[in-house]
Amino acid sequence: MITLSLDTTSTNYAAGQSLGAFLVAGAVMAPVWRMTHSWRRVDRPGSSVPGISLPTLRARRRRIVWSVLATVAAAGCVKAVSVHNPEPRAAQAGADKAADEVPRRVIQPPNQLGHYRLLTGEDAAVYAAVQERSNKKRSSGRQWWYYGTDTQELTAVLTINTVEQDPELAAEKKRDSFTQEFRNFFAGAKARDTAFFDVGPLPGRLGCGHVDTPTGEAAICGWTDAYTSGTVSLIDIQDLNEAARLTRDFRAASDRRS
Repeated sequence: MITLSLDTTSTNYAAGQSLGAFLVAGAVMAPVWRMTHSWRRVDRPGSSVPGISLPTLRARRRRIVWSVLATVAAAGCVKAVSVHNPEPRAAQAGADKAADEVPRRVIQPPNQLGHYRLLTGEDAAVYAAVQERSNKKRSSGRQWWYYGTDTQELTAVLTINTVEQDPELAAEKKRDSFTQEFRNFFAGAKARDTAFFDVGPLPGRLGCGHVDTPTGEAAICGWTDAYTSGTVSLIDIQDLNEAARLTRDFRAASDRRS
């Protein structure tokens, strides 16, 4: 997976944006204070303000400058608060509301889903060997399943990685938001026309896009929650709405929670 270096949804990024807003306000306030020094420390009343004492004039000008500085400071505070809006981490946002820990579940993809039939034995081993050679750095916890139809040998690839099987994934869930996870996923898949869809009854987020394959354009979808990262590649599907529906079905049939 490609990991983008800048997570614009993180708490640290939001804090940096807020700090930047304060620094900009300070950068405006400091010159204003310095440039008005002689004006605030006037030596004698001008002809335009007859009958006013020097202390009164100085106090009036100080109040004017302080009002300007207070306005700039208030604007900086408003900006700092408005930009400090970090997105919850995936481990928090995608958790089951009724479970404090990883829910009891079984990860077992269906033998058949619609017209998709799970490949087994030598049929699956051929594709697994190709995948192993092309993706040597794949996550240790990720599992792969291959599906065909009556008319096409390989039409769908399902992958699932869980925090129970992969400590690195558990750490990523605590560090990254859903948005950052999908940025990495779409970038790694070189997906285009990306969009998000209804995730279904389980918590999390679901997104799909188009990718190029040796046989033409295909759809690729991914789902994520606090405990799982799954993908479905659909070689025979180009409609993203249909791809999202099939992904929800694959997820529901594969992630069986008690």
